[in-house]
Amino acid sequence: MKSFKLIVWVLLLGSVSALHAQQITGTVVDESGMGLIGATVLVTGTSTGTVTDIDGNFSLAVPPVAKSLTISYTGFSGQVVNLLEGQTDYQIILTEDGIGLDEVLVIGYSPVKRKDLVGSVSSISAEDIDVQAGSTVQSALRNAAGVVVQQSSGAPGAGYNIRVRGSTSITASNEPLFVVDGVPVISGDFAQTGIGGQGANALADINPSDIESMEILKDASTTAIYGSRAANGVVLITTKSGKAGKTKFDINSSYGFNEPIKLIDVVDNKGYTDYIEERYGTRNISALSSGLDTSVYNNWQDLIYDRNPILSTDVSMSGGDAKTKFYTALSYDDNQGALNGTRFRRYSTRLNLSHNPTDKMVTSFNLGYTNSNNKLIQNDNNIYGATSSAILLPPTVPIRNADGTFGSVFGLENPIAATTEYQNRLITNRLIGNVAATYYILNELSFTAKLGADIASIREKVFEPSTLQSSANGQIAEGSTTNTRLINEYTMNYNGSFGTTQFTAVAGAIFQRDDIVRNYFVTNDVPTNNFPSADAAANPSSVTGDLSGDVLHSYIANVNFNFGSSFYLSGSVRADGSSRFINDRWGIFPGVAAGYNFANGGNLGNIDLLKLRTSFGLTGNNNIGNFTTRQLYAGGATYLDAPGIVPSQIGNPDLIWESTAQFDIGVDAGFLDNRIGATVDFYVKNTSDLILNRPIPTTSGFSVVPQNIGDMRNVGVEASLTFVNVQQTDFDWTTTLFGAVNKNEVLSLYEDQPQDFGFATRLAVGQPIGSFFGYETDGIFQNQAEIDAVNALNDDRDYQTGVAPGDIRFVDQNGDGIINDDDRTFIGNALPDFTGGVDNKLNYKNFGLSFFFQFNLGNEVYNNNLAFAEGLNSVFAPTVRAYENAWREEGDGNVFPRITGGSGASNNRQDSDRFVEDGSFVRLKTATFSYNLPSSVLDAINFRALRLYVRGTNLITWTDYSWFDPEVNAFGDSNVALGTDFLTSPVGRTVEFGINIGL
Repeated sequence: MKSFKLIVWVLLLGSVSALHAQQITGTVVDESGMGLIGATVLVTGTSTGTVTDIDGNFSLAVPPVAKSLTISYTGFSGQVVNLLEGQTDYQIILTEDGIGLDEVLVIGYSPVKRKDLVGSVSSISAEDIDVQAGSTVQSALRNAAGVVVQQSSGAPGAGYNIRVRGSTSITASNEPLFVVDGVPVISGDFAQTGIGGQGANALADINPSDIESMEILKDASTTAIYGSRAANGVVLITTKSGKAGKTKFDINSSYGFNEPIKLIDVVDNKGYTDYIEERYGTRNISALSSGLDTSVYNNWQDLIYDRNPILSTDVSMSGGDAKTKFYTALSYDDNQGALNGTRFRRYSTRLNLSHNPTDKMVTSFNLGYTNSNNKLIQNDNNIYGATSSAILLPPTVPIRNADGTFGSVFGLENPIAATTEYQNRLITNRLIGNVAATYYILNELSFTAKLGADIASIREKVFEPSTLQSSANGQIAEGSTTNTRLINEYTMNYNGSFGTTQFTAVAGAIFQRDDIVRNYFVTNDVPTNNFPSADAAANPSSVTGDLSGDVLHSYIANVNFNFGSSFYLSGSVRADGSSRFINDRWGIFPGVAAGYNFANGGNLGNIDLLKLRTSFGLTGNNNIGNFTTRQLYAGGATYLDAPGIVPSQIGNPDLIWESTAQFDIGVDAGFLDNRIGATVDFYVKNTSDLILNRPIPTTSGFSVVPQNIGDMRNVGVEASLTFVNVQQTDFDWTTTLFGAVNKNEVLSLYEDQPQDFGFATRLAVGQPIGSFFGYETDGIFQNQAEIDAVNALNDDRDYQTGVAPGDIRFVDQNGDGIINDDDRTFIGNALPDFTGGVDNKLNYKNFGLSFFFQFNLGNEVYNNNLAFAEGLNSVFAPTVRAYENAWREEGDGNVFPRITGGSGASNNRQDSDRFVEDGSFVRLKTATFSYNLPSSVLDAINFRALRLYVRGTNLITWTDYSWFDPEVNAFGDSNVALGTDFLTSPVGRTVEFGINIGL
């Protein structure tokens, strides 16, 4: 470390004698002669360069050893211009590139043009991110083939479940690795304070308005260099940077609303009274509870869901000269959820600087700071939550009783109390940044040193007053968590050419340390709700905290060959050493790829690109927690009245990495001057050494121990098509279609024994994860004769215990004449058969229109809400469809069971296929309509740009799913319990009106 600091200071402060440079000037224009502002001009093979000004002009000091300049501009084909002796001024004409094949990406620490890629990479542009209108970056990832994105809750700022080419683990994380400006950041849900029960979405602290682009690395040749964290794919996020030229000011402000997409139709006060009469034989519902009153009618959903405001404002400034460039931004977001009482506010600022102190040195500084304030309520997956109570609480309960207390019965929370009385504040302060210096030892050889950090401080405070059902005497809980990640990275890069062969190589060492400090306490029996103070609480039930951390040491190498833009060869390797393992800490993760462009040289007519590529590699997953391999001990035990500790977890020091081997073969094609682009990939991902719990004799004091005992496979096909339908001066129209098929299968478990995870979810060999397991139904018993008939076939033993006419009939799968657990079978799966989308972008003169349709087909949802709202055997308020279509007499054709509280009631609520629904949907996910003021008006008011727009998300959904929304994932990032809907807050529809101003 001391030697590194010395090197950095020498680089930053030492004098460097540069060779005499020649000043080259020029103009970059399009085919009509119009100057292109912001085109990048680089000395070929280096990062030395500049960008063009408003008229397309540039001036660049070029070392005498330089042979050519490389010019690139988004939407245009790049060009290499040879430098001629004695010529100092050049005019460069760029032609439009319909599908962006000359776009330069930085993949695996090395720059590469899109047309030269031999791996599988999807890109998301700043424009795609902007139209998503979301407060988190994950929502934009839906615009890529093979990436499945599900929001875990409708609460603003909530987390997402993201899968790239399927799931690769059962117990470890399946989230992709997110890398911001070269720094792998903390993602998923932060380490929790342990008190609120609702996680903080770590990526909500990254402002989407600051992002220039995102690249999703999907195959092993591109992800292997990220090693033990790359089995689930890698998402590279590049934030915006300044360009040389006049300083620019940009203001973007929008205001709109968030509203529920759909509400559930439950019975009114008359319907509830009729329901109770059928169930209990009396209309005197007050006899059931003093909290019921037939004269009262409250539509609880209408009372807690509303059209609530959302606001976003971003102000940025950027510019610079040939040596120094800058981008700085301030932003404020205020998103109130469709469910009253939920709110996500974020203040963020960013400063990105780059400076070339000499012709041989490039330095950069990127820093983003965010303060987010998340107001949560008692809700998701909770019988006391607002969403569940608004459906199940009878409409005959008053908002407040005569004594002023909140009305409630049967242990359910009053929805108004849940949205107004419960207090949960989650406040996060976060810094993500890096500082780097690159020194060019030779024109082709450079050394880079980078220091990166991701530091997050989270504070959570929960107050449950005595007015809530869940806290009779009042409770206060408060906690804090600090996550600190520090990264040192040192790399040597070579970028050169030998004749027609281009060669890049990188080698380096990376050192990462993560630390987590967590403290929290819970107190009960708060004396007053007006002044909640932990000091005054009579019963401090728990005070605890913990320290944890891990270290990752890594060594990387990567080489890329480009033989005349025809044949490509790439190889990489990473060695990771992790403190999370004991006896086998090091893992080696190689990747190789090759490709051939049959269209190079223009010998295929209208085919501009036809590249066949293939890759193979090994990646790992070390997201198993810091202490899975270790024996743990806990306090709280006593012996002879003396305090002591006892084992709390049995460790396994022989655990090794979960590893994923992936094979990929693909084709990239471009036609008709690249106005049509196509990409197709086929892949096989085999994951081995899955870490699962193996049963052990209870004489050890434990029932299970973690062990590498599982295997899983994903096989899939992805395709993407881009059409530049029209490309004229006043009108252009581009359409992108993409789709993917992924088939998952569990190949092995411990002794091939299935594992149940609750909510009808089972993991079994030969089945995909997310499989639902329960009884298959066969209609409804219509009369006693049907029941007697099946009993008679089994020596008059009960075919199905406790049934009566009107009860659900289950299928006897094994034919033994008795319905029991052995008759359960697989009844559905949460994974879609086909996912994809259609994206359209149109511009006519000053008007713009973009709209994106998303679809998921073939997936199923286990709607556990129906067991409560349509079980027809409880005092909860039923849905209208269940009550009106309940069985009442033989042959009435109704498909819901009888209304009862009798002995057969539990049968009708058993996990079965009657709760499995088709979750397929087609959705108009986003749409934006905009108008740009013409240049004549802008010149008159001295504006660079002014754009008015309206945009929306989740605008229209076509689905047969009966509940709030088919795109549901009640258990967040659970690897197994997928596609379960259980009292989950619905995602809302947003509409915003905005203005962009450029100065």
